[in-house]
Amino acid sequence: MIIFPAIDLYAGRVVRLRKGDFSDRTDYGADPLAVARAFAEAGCRHLHVVDLEGAESGSPKHLRQLRELSGLGMEIEYGGGLRTEADIRDALSAGASRAMAGSIVFDGGRGMGRARSLFSEFGEAITPSIDVAGGKVVVSGWTEATGESPGPCLGLLRSIGYTTFLVTATDRDGMLQGPDVSLYGDLLRCVADARIIAAGGVTDQGDIKRLRDAGLYGAVVGKALYERGFDLAEAMAASGGEG
Repeated sequence: MIIFPAIDLYAGRVVRLRKGDFSDRTDYGADPLAVARAFAEAGCRHLHVVDLEGAESGSPKHLRQLRELSGLGMEIEYGGGLRTEADIRDALSAGASRAMAGSIVFDGGRGMGRARSLFSEFGEAITPSIDVAGGKVVVSGWTEATGESPGPCLGLLRSIGYTTFLVTATDRDGMLQGPDVSLYGDLLRCVADARIIAAGGVTDQGDIKRLRDAGLYGAVVGKALYERGFDLAEAMAASGGEG
């Protein structure tokens, strides 16, 4: 299982939200490049970067920082505000290995009519973001409910050709209460060959091992790195994979 340390950006700074609430934001006062460099020095080769300001406004705001981060040679999955094909192209051109896209894949909450054309153009360079709140998929920075259940959505996207998915349990995000392992187990029973990256709630090595044993492809670690002294090298060892 791959460990993805998270860098969430707002106004060029490293921050974290609680449950995606922009009014409940913690600013860590850290330089994103210095943080990412420390992750790389710990042996991590992957990075999860979320443009929170982009998610709030509807267009990416941190492409300059993405270019700087890409210079470290890490594989970067980047998302937040990527709501047009041009936004996705810009993110990939700025150094993202994969673009995490939710609203555009789900066509702004109106279904997935664009998912097929997006895959035709970008292929595996897109990682669909399936954000789950109250058992349903949400979009637009988690502010708009689609009414769709995540299992059928995952199955349809897999049938189109997508293989890797970011699935966020929004009620666990930034809460340090452990991941929703049952959610991921249910999704893998629906689509056994989906490569799911879990996000939300990862707190300790035990969480990493539970996700690994559940068959997850990857796990995002965020707030625990900044507030709990979560050791990234130990997390990679516990994952049985890499960072």
